[in-house]
Amino acid sequence: MLKRFLFFLFIWSFVFPENINKQNSDSLNVSYSQKIIHFSGHTILPIAISYAGYGSSWKPAAKIMIASNLVDIDHLLAKPIYNPDRCSVGSHPLHSPPMIGLYSAMLFNEKTEQLGIGLLTHMVVDCVDCINTKERLGILKYPKLYRDPVNTYSVGHIAFWYGMSQFSETEVQHMLLFSLGWELIELHLPFKFAQESYLNKFFDILFNSLGFYIGKQTL
Repeated sequence: MLKRFLFFLFIWSFVFPENINKQNSDSLNVSYSQKIIHFSGHTILPIAISYAGYGSSWKPAAKIMIASNLVDIDHLLAKPIYNPDRCSVGSHPLHSPPMIGLYSAMLFNEKTEQLGIGLLTHMVVDCVDCINTKERLGILKYPKLYRDPVNTYSVGHIAFWYGMSQFSETEVQHMLLFSLGWELIELHLPFKFAQESYLNKFFDILFNSLGFYIGKQTL
């Protein structure tokens, strides 16, 4: 079941990237791609991290990480409660830099580690959404560095390296070397898919690693 699902995601990520990034017709004018990335980052990504990192105990870890999304309760203090053009990080009390520091400290305690990972994952996803929002509004500084950090191609990276871990004898060092080499090659390719920011390349390598480790867990 997992293999079929990841194969579908791999095909989807390359067949539909143009259509999915088109703006919808509602008044909020947020792209389907941005919505999918944001909500899947708060749901599917914690499950993937749990599966890759916690072995047979991944289900309890996933529940804790998904429950960490309750941190969004601080949105109720904002006026308006929902604003598609507002960056959550730095705007809400539980999304402030001091609280992010506290979530980081939770990683060093075994009892709070999983919750800390969930909260930090939530903050990273919100930061990606902030970047996408600023790009959509035309106010993103240094787009060469930060533009479009996560997109539909990112799903393809997870699925591809899941497959490589299943059907080849690739080791982790080979995966990292190939990933880094490909990102360097893309710097010189004229194709549109290769026109990425440096942050996007960083996330590509992270997603490669995530897909690879998920695959290793299922062997």
